[in-house]
Amino acid sequence: MNGGCVLTKDRTKSLCTYSISSSISRRTLLSKIDGYRGDIELIVWIVDKDKEYLILRDASGVRKLKVSGERISELIKLPREALVRIKGYFFKESLLVKDYDVIQAPSDEPVVKYLGDIREKEPVELAKYSPWYMRNPLWKDILWIQYYIMKYSREYLEKQGFIELLAPMISIVSDPGLRGAKKLKTRFYGEEYELTSSVIMYKQSSVAVFEKVYFMARNIREEPPENIRTGRHLSEFTQLDIEWAYASIDDAIKLAEGLLEYIGSKLLSRHKDLLDKIHSRFHGFKPPFPRVKYDEALEIVSKMGYEVKWGKELSHEAEVSLAEYYGSPVWLIGFPVISRGFYYLPDPNDPRYNLDFNLILPGGFGEVIDGGTREYRYNELVKRIKTFGESLEKYSWFLDLAKKGGIPPSTGFGLGIERLTRYIAGVKHIVLATAFPKLPGITHTP
Repeated sequence: MNGGCVLTKDRTKSLCTYSISSSISRRTLLSKIDGYRGDIELIVWIVDKDKEYLILRDASGVRKLKVSGERISELIKLPREALVRIKGYFFKESLLVKDYDVIQAPSDEPVVKYLGDIREKEPVELAKYSPWYMRNPLWKDILWIQYYIMKYSREYLEKQGFIELLAPMISIVSDPGLRGAKKLKTRFYGEEYELTSSVIMYKQSSVAVFEKVYFMARNIREEPPENIRTGRHLSEFTQLDIEWAYASIDDAIKLAEGLLEYIGSKLLSRHKDLLDKIHSRFHGFKPPFPRVKYDEALEIVSKMGYEVKWGKELSHEAEVSLAEYYGSPVWLIGFPVISRGFYYLPDPNDPRYNLDFNLILPGGFGEVIDGGTREYRYNELVKRIKTFGESLEKYSWFLDLAKKGGIPPSTGFGLGIERLTRYIAGVKHIVLATAFPKLPGITHTP
């Protein structure tokens, strides 16, 4: 058995008994061995072992193979998660091992056994050991679905004439409308900055240049610890943030519906096998979705036993009931001005309400889109910021831009990528809808 690579004393050279690059170029993936008969070379992790069986894993999947050969007793003694190169003969789920090399042998076996059904595991356990549990085929397949969601989002928006910009990570001030969450701060050359919790002001300034923009923006917020129970909150998450100059609410809602319909149709037509593997019950999106005004929504949920004080956000439970009432995704439109951030434009027909909207998903999945028409007028922005008790100085760059005509009228929205992933995958908790999840109230996770 070869021992892999050893670093020399002066740390300038490494002594290797095989060439990794040549091994990789000749290897066969586990997903490609169905029906195969003949010589084979694998580069695999040993996930587990059971007498004469080995459970092996590579980037393509996990397989349980019956193994035989003179050196099997040595191979089976290797610790779990040893990375090995195996040369042998394969036929009908049986592998005759002719030779093997150890590429990497762990000093200690991992405490986590990540195979099996992880849907019912505690979210904190999954977050704490996410680098291991992500090797589970379910979590891995869900992340593939997420990749396709982002791919088809970009594809659709490009067809609609939108340009993708890169989102800033820090700013002098970020979105104030966090609904109970807190912003995180850092130091930048001795000055206090905030980590990005929203790119809304950057979107508004960008549409003065491009008219149609979007960001695949990572955001971080210190969510109230109790939000871990909703199953839909992460403290670090991704928003597909879209802004469209001169667009109306109707324009934005139709764009969002078209986007969701496009993503769903692509997933069902091209990746149905992947959806079936994770037992997803997703059947696509069929817009247009019903639209209900805020006051009407309060009446509906009140009849269902949920009392919401006028001017307050609907609770997660009330949102769930509203979507169940309609039996489909539903647009909740026209929130009271006092319930939202300063950047929404009041409805000229009734200034008590904003020109804004949320999309609520059925099945207990809750809000997935939040958006509206933006306030762009300098004097009104100043009034709104003062009304919310915010410092004008903090928003000086944005206000200066607005004062000098740098902010056009626009409408936009943010779509939660992890929330949409969770809905399409049909998992109970959003912990499985992202890589390396950061959960509300939970620290010391990767």
